[in-house]
Amino acid sequence: MSAYYIKTDSNGYIWGVAFSDSPLDGYEETQLPVDGLGNDQIYRVVNNEVIATGIPIFPPNDFDVWDEVNGGWIDGRDLEKKKADKWASIKADRSAQEHGTFEWGGYTFQCDEASQRRIQGAVQRATIDSTMTLDWTLADNSVQNFAAADYLGIGEALAIHVSQTHERGRILRNQIESATTEAELEAIVW
Repeated sequence: MSAYYIKTDSNGYIWGVAFSDSPLDGYEETQLPVDGLGNDQIYRVVNNEVIATGIPIFPPNDFDVWDEVNGGWIDGRDLEKKKADKWASIKADRSAQEHGTFEWGGYTFQCDEASQRRIQGAVQRATIDSTMTLDWTLADNSVQNFAAADYLGIGEALAIHVSQTHERGRILRNQIESATTEAELEAIVW
């Protein structure tokens, strides 16, 4: 005779429902109304009733694990893994800062990799020909004409921007490596 079977943990959270002709390993036969339970959340048996918990059936992150004691998904990474993930996040922020924009003389310049190469080329040309002038498209798409001496200043401003960005990254990396608690690690932001 077919019956419903459920698999629960020690706190009554339901981790499986089956309809079978015979007992299944790890499952217990039940008379509870488990037919048609949705698969979008975890259900729990409390005082011989099935209740919806509102907790999603799948963990929100790949690193989350089920906390059977407290009944919820928790971060399953150890501090060293969290440090590695924090550093990856800071590096992404550093790259976005480095390749965003910088200012010189009241003008805002793009500094993605291609723009940096173009600026470096203009600086090289300015060192060869001190009389050159060159139109430059700024971050706001306006065009401004700059002289050789300007390009030397623009190049210096770009170098300072990149240097300061990487210095900030080094400082934050040291803070990450020195963190001994999750709270210290969470306090580190770009």
